[in-house]
Amino acid sequence: MSSNTTAPFQEHSAWRPSPVWGCLLIGGKSRRMGRPKHLIEDAAGVTWIERIAACLAEVCDQVVLSGNGEVPDSLAHLGRLGDIHGAQGPLAGILAALRWKEEVSWLVAACDMPCIHPDALRWLLNMRRAGVWGTVPLHPLTQKYEPLLAHYEADSRTLFERLLDSGSLRPGQIYREERIVTPEVPWRFTPAWRNCNTPEDILEITNH
Repeated sequence: MSSNTTAPFQEHSAWRPSPVWGCLLIGGKSRRMGRPKHLIEDAAGVTWIERIAACLAEVCDQVVLSGNGEVPDSLAHLGRLGDIHGAQGPLAGILAALRWKEEVSWLVAACDMPCIHPDALRWLLNMRRAGVWGTVPLHPLTQKYEPLLAHYEADSRTLFERLLDSGSLRPGQIYREERIVTPEVPWRFTPAWRNCNTPEDILEITNH
């Protein structure tokens, strides 16, 4: 399946990128993992949510948490967004951010991607262009689009609202939109898009 690797829109010299805020999604049920994924600790005793929040903070002006659930004391100072009415799952978290702060763009990250690295986030943000409303990368190994480690301009709210109105709760469908670009993730950054849903997944990333 082909992807939109470059923006099919004309560049405008007057375009100025808006500030980037980070939105860390922590609202999942974690049924397959058997415990809250965002509170899983690595070998150094750092929780996944703390590690991902720190990575987001390196490239974002502000970081907020979207979803309910306990958070470590070290992150108690971060803003919290509740889910919006009529939506569920990641779509609710993404729309909550887009509705709450309309003058910024959003770097969205799920809490089950413990190998996120700031360099991968910088690559993602480097895709910003005039006329582009979001970047949803394509994973070269799975050939799947990754809406939960992606960047969305404020204008993309229109697309997500339309998705919600259609009755769909799957944010992954956003990649089909014309103003969303879908570059392939460079192989060196693919670990950042490795999500962990089961204890077996943890063992796999630990052994690599």
